[in-house]
Amino acid sequence: MMSINADQGSDDPQVAEAVAAEYESLSPGCRADADRLRHFLAPDFHEFGASGGEIVFEGTAERVAAYTDPEGQPIEVEWMRGVRLADGLVMLKYKVNIDGRWSHRTSLWRRAAPGHWQMFHNQGTPTGPPTT
Repeated sequence: MMSINADQGSDDPQVAEAVAAEYESLSPGCRADADRLRHFLAPDFHEFGASGGEIVFEGTAERVAAYTDPEGQPIEVEWMRGVRLADGLVMLKYKVNIDGRWSHRTSLWRRAAPGHWQMFHNQGTPTGPPTT
């Protein structure tokens, strides 16, 4: 289940829009549909994955769709928070559990058009489960 323990910055409409786009891009239905996921990735998208690999825009949506079950287990999200860095530029930080593997995530979102945000950078760093 996608959960949120802290949604900081959601009083800023730009942060709230980027958070909504992040959650949509993490949903199994979006991840299983390459065209839908591609809508959220900027042409200059770049990722340093939790696996240690570098990922670019070309082929990413197709690779993700190939291994995602649209009815599968949703990604567990913890402590989503964001900050507007400039007009039309938002940084989000959160923690995810994907198939028992936890990672810290940071993503940078840019407004491509009114109401349309695209991720142009993501970084995943492996970590352990949350401690309370």
